[in-house]
Amino acid sequence: MVGAGHNGLVAAAYLARAGLDVEVLERRHIVGGACVTEELWPGVWGSPGAYTLSLLRREIIRDLELRSHGLEVHVHEPYLFAPFPDGRSVVIWSDANRTARQLEKDWSAEDARTYGEWAERRELAAARARPLMLEPADRERWLEAVGSQLLEGSIADELAGIPSERVRVPLALQGLIGCLVGPEDPGTSFIALFHDLGDAAAPPGAWGFARGGMGAVTRALRGAAEAAGARVRTEVEVESIDGLEADIVVSAADPLTSARLAGVEPPAGWRQAGPVVKVMCLLEGLPGFPAWPGQEPWRGSIDIGYSLDELSQAALDARAGRPAERPWIEAACQTATDPTLAPAGKHVLSLFCQCFSPDVDPEAAADAAVARFAEVCPGLPDRIEGRIALGPRQLEQRFGIAGGHIFHGDMLPGQLLEERLHPRSFGGRPYLAGAGAHPGGGVTGAPGYLAARAVLEDLGSIRRR
Repeated sequence: MVGAGHNGLVAAAYLARAGLDVEVLERRHIVGGACVTEELWPGVWGSPGAYTLSLLRREIIRDLELRSHGLEVHVHEPYLFAPFPDGRSVVIWSDANRTARQLEKDWSAEDARTYGEWAERRELAAARARPLMLEPADRERWLEAVGSQLLEGSIADELAGIPSERVRVPLALQGLIGCLVGPEDPGTSFIALFHDLGDAAAPPGAWGFARGGMGAVTRALRGAAEAAGARVRTEVEVESIDGLEADIVVSAADPLTSARLAGVEPPAGWRQAGPVVKVMCLLEGLPGFPAWPGQEPWRGSIDIGYSLDELSQAALDARAGRPAERPWIEAACQTATDPTLAPAGKHVLSLFCQCFSPDVDPEAAADAAVARFAEVCPGLPDRIEGRIALGPRQLEQRFGIAGGHIFHGDMLPGQLLEERLHPRSFGGRPYLAGAGAHPGGGVTGAPGYLAARAVLEDLGSIRRR
């Protein structure tokens, strides 16, 4: 197994449980890939890659007994909080009925009604799509489950029935994560829907924090793999697949890295240039939001983006090679609910910022993001005691992901469902288990699960012959 990211550990655990002799090789000193908890400052821990959890498949949690290996997930509420500079805000809860009541109070009865109808349609589609996450890629199956609008349409069109634009903005933002796209672009409905397909917590689609940070997920997966007999070795960098003395090789690396290690041509047209700058801020206390004073808004995701046009312009800027003048941000502060990560009074704020070109100056991008956040949280800059900024090049170096793309490639349906990277795309040498293979990125474990299944199916065929 090349790489001990979460997908690699999932595949290793299933293969070891099936009786195979499994060795996992990881280039870093810790397992987890981009799903890690690291000591960012003395005594202060955070997750510089993935930062919240929902998409990890419940079948994997059950099969690998991850709760017995220490995995503990708490749904964060609010689901998201989107403040605006004039003091208004949109608050979304994990329960759609509670959200509708909030929207009626804060915006209008019509916003509440149309949001409720949209949320019901989406949840019905998500329920039909969740089983497909652990099936081989099949565009027709997805089309049958969710319909052409959710699979191929734009998130702007999908949300058009909600009258207040600012209610639409944070919902639209979910369709842009990890891609250089605007709300009007085709395929953005699919990206947003994908983020609703989680079932690692209740209710389905809710997002939460793994106690101890995202590294708790991969620590549990390592525990499961080792309990099944797999051996995990860190600080071992693979230079070539041909140099490995193994009957079967599985790669949890991204598609471009896997192709390089295998000595084959990369997938034609594969888009893997990351558009994200990840900023980690060490805070002395939590400042207040004029739109929602107190600590409660810090307990969930915080979305910073003030109009649909601004979301579109950020993507246009990055496509033209310019850093977004008004970047949008999804923020999270797990220390607001998890005291295991930092001393009392200290907090870690994670800023997931778009849209940027691969060679952006990460410090300049971080300056722009902090200034943007300060428009709705004026006290933030004075609370910052330390900062780490990771642009695409820094993410590439830190996590070994070519291009620094958090999802190992764009999550648009044309790339994931039509080009159909799957475990056997490289002829089984190696099998692909990374997030670039179906069903795609995020902490799902599904590509690792499907790779293990492909290996075992092929071994069964070999043994029968």
